[in-house]
Amino acid sequence: MYQALYRVWRPKTFEDMVGQESIRKTLRNQVKSGRIAHAYLFCGSRGTGKTSAAKIMARAINCQTPVDGDPCGECESCRMLLSDSSFDVYEMDAASNSRVEEIRELLEKVDYPPQFGKYKVYIIDEVHMLSNAAFNALLKTLEEPPHYMVFILATTEPQKLPSTILSRCQRFDFGRLTEEQIVSRLREAVEKDNIQVEEEALFHIAQAAEGGMRDAWSILDMCLGTGERVTADAVRAALGAADKTMLFDVAEAIAESDGAQALRLMDKLMREGRDVTVFLKDFSAHLRRLMVCKLCGADQELLSSTRDGAEKLRAQSEKYTSEKLLRVLNLVMKAEADTRWAASGRSVLEVCMLKACEKADANDISALLERLSELEMRLAKIESGQVKVSVRSGAAAEAKEAPPEKRRPQAPKQGAAAWNAALNILKKDAPGIFGPVSMGAFDGCENSLYRVVYPKDQFLFVNMLNAPERREIVEKALKEAGDENARFEAGVQREKVDKNHEDMVNQNAQTLIDAFGRDKVQIEE
Repeated sequence: MYQALYRVWRPKTFEDMVGQESIRKTLRNQVKSGRIAHAYLFCGSRGTGKTSAAKIMARAINCQTPVDGDPCGECESCRMLLSDSSFDVYEMDAASNSRVEEIRELLEKVDYPPQFGKYKVYIIDEVHMLSNAAFNALLKTLEEPPHYMVFILATTEPQKLPSTILSRCQRFDFGRLTEEQIVSRLREAVEKDNIQVEEEALFHIAQAAEGGMRDAWSILDMCLGTGERVTADAVRAALGAADKTMLFDVAEAIAESDGAQALRLMDKLMREGRDVTVFLKDFSAHLRRLMVCKLCGADQELLSSTRDGAEKLRAQSEKYTSEKLLRVLNLVMKAEADTRWAASGRSVLEVCMLKACEKADANDISALLERLSELEMRLAKIESGQVKVSVRSGAAAEAKEAPPEKRRPQAPKQGAAAWNAALNILKKDAPGIFGPVSMGAFDGCENSLYRVVYPKDQFLFVNMLNAPERREIVEKALKEAGDENARFEAGVQREKVDKNHEDMVNQNAQTLIDAFGRDKVQIEE
């Protein structure tokens, strides 16, 4: 009779477990030293090995000839436990046995010693599902059990357990498995069973499993049901996911702000019968990889990708600024949440894509920073020679013939004249600085200190321009404009005085003076 892969490949020893190195080491050392606790709590997300570790621990502490802390699998106790014919180990699912009556019935058997092994082991899975009364019934026995009793509690939600239970257990947190660990285990299985599976397909399965080994086995089992060679396309079809080409194409359309192309790609996605939520989830993972490339380079380990895949991601990440990636990622994550409640998932998806392709809102400070970052990125490409700029022949000849001194003012200038000349210099030499400077209001010049001011709600520009490296660029332009002692400072606009209010105050004060005399009235601000 056929058995599911996760049951066939359930580990029999600590050595066979995938990941969880520190937990395996600790449990094996306890078995070898004989320092067995009376209560354990195994917690972590699904498919990370909690129940498997509990069963291995139950066999190891009852094994007659343990091997380096692992059960031998050959002695009578191991054989009985493997065949589930021993009365010394009892497993209970708290999800379907959560009432206090069932826990009391279980605890009535605690007083009976083990029949074959050294310990009597109770494994309670999903223990957080027990009722409050059931926890209270379990508490006293868990605190002072007989010397031969061992409780192993497993849960995916340890925060739901009472603190009185938590304090009486040795807690072990099972982390999610890495994609490399899952792929290695799957590869071992397919090679042993002579199953034809593409390497890329294994990576797709590992990514979809999200750190759970049992989920990975289930996906592989589903793909094997076709009876054909398991390919990456077959895995994507089974999961309802889009292929990598689609993800790159959509990201390309957003980078080019091509809303029409994005809509055409979404239409193709829907015609292929792909799931909207799955696509948004995959696309957010793709954007996350682009962000990793932007910040850390083409690191294969961080990207969980092949060398060629990492290089493609790196090349595409150069078309984005960090600000734009964050904005698009936020849009996609919001759309993923919205699809759960929307009547039409396609509408949510298309609106998300159009918003992602839109130019940033000019009234939003973060959007302005995004535009500035894009401008700086384009200028960097021009300076590095990646992009060539064509100049009209007449203008090019004029620029070529005109010596540098003719393009800079000769006569010394100060005040507004120097400021206007400096703005022209910044516009040519530092457009990334010219943008925010030109958005402010010139507040005059006093002792060669030039000030530009902004409203309170644009204080971000004040901090940005007062940074030493940007302040130095503005001061350099002012000196080139003619003021050799020029200094620059950005600030906040002074609040305007209400003239009508000031006149009314003066009029009231004069009325008092006329009525009581000047010596009787004291005016304070």
